[in-house]
Amino acid sequence: MTQHSITVSSNWAKSILEYSGRDKDAQKEILQRAQLTSEDFSTKKRLSMDQTVQLWGACIEHSNNPFFGLHFGEQVRPGTFHIVGYTLMNSATLGSALDKLNQYQRLISDGGIFQKLPTKKGTWLIYHQKPDSLPFYYHQIDAVFAALIAFARWTTGEEIMPIEVSFQRPQTNDESEYLRLFGAAPNYGQTFDGILISDDALSLPLLEADEELCTMHEEHAKQRLGELGQVRNIRHKVAQLIEHRLSSSHVTRPHIAQCLNMSEKSLQRRLAEEDTCFQTVLDNVRERLARHYLEETKLPLSEIAELLGFTDNSAFYKAFKRWTNLNPGAYRKQS
Repeated sequence: MTQHSITVSSNWAKSILEYSGRDKDAQKEILQRAQLTSEDFSTKKRLSMDQTVQLWGACIEHSNNPFFGLHFGEQVRPGTFHIVGYTLMNSATLGSALDKLNQYQRLISDGGIFQKLPTKKGTWLIYHQKPDSLPFYYHQIDAVFAALIAFARWTTGEEIMPIEVSFQRPQTNDESEYLRLFGAAPNYGQTFDGILISDDALSLPLLEADEELCTMHEEHAKQRLGELGQVRNIRHKVAQLIEHRLSSSHVTRPHIAQCLNMSEKSLQRRLAEEDTCFQTVLDNVRERLARHYLEETKLPLSEIAELLGFTDNSAFYKAFKRWTNLNPGAYRKQS
């Protein structure tokens, strides 16, 4: 994953896997199809959006069910979303819960954002998908709205039905399950994906509303958002530490890990979550600074090599040639 990559909670992805593969053998087969391993679902780890789409594809293929996303979404309960679900469940009203969903959505997935659009007929809950290189399956959109309706019904105790359902995709051959769940056939070929909910429904109190618990869970959710930000910025922090220590003898993975108050293994894992490693970050910093020194200063090459932490000129020359296909002297003349 790149520093700004789109990621998904492994807990959410795991719930999709477990719903599709009811036993270990089935799950193993699905993981093989998706080119994933059980280690990809370890606690607090996040999958890339493309990995998640591959998982969806494998689950859909395994299920052979055109309504897989719809059926998965409607059995989702607040606990599936862990701290986000508990925060929503203890909110005062359905509307306030959905406001919090948008606020803490990133803890579940970066793959989409919700928009509330008030109208005279009610309020549209629009889902803007954010795929990476692989397009979403329609099942993923189905799951989002099925889960929203399931949450609304489970937390209010009311059989809430959307006024309208809007899908961007073409019409499907069989609408029976959409009629059953939503009470109306979706409108296809629209400009957005969304459901229209009455304002009366949004003002309904939640059965488990608890201001004290909601505040407690929300504080935890805010903390998790902060931690997620740290995960996404670890490459930048490592790069900064390396840059400040390049000319010393302290540009080693153990020393940088110590500076970040984490174990060397944790640092390695955190960088791997951003699809990089310590050596790559070190090389990137060295290359950037080398280009700067060669373009903007008249420092001798031997001094530049020393500033970049190379043991000798030869090591610097080889590295720079690998980065640019030019030796440092030729690069300086060209610049």
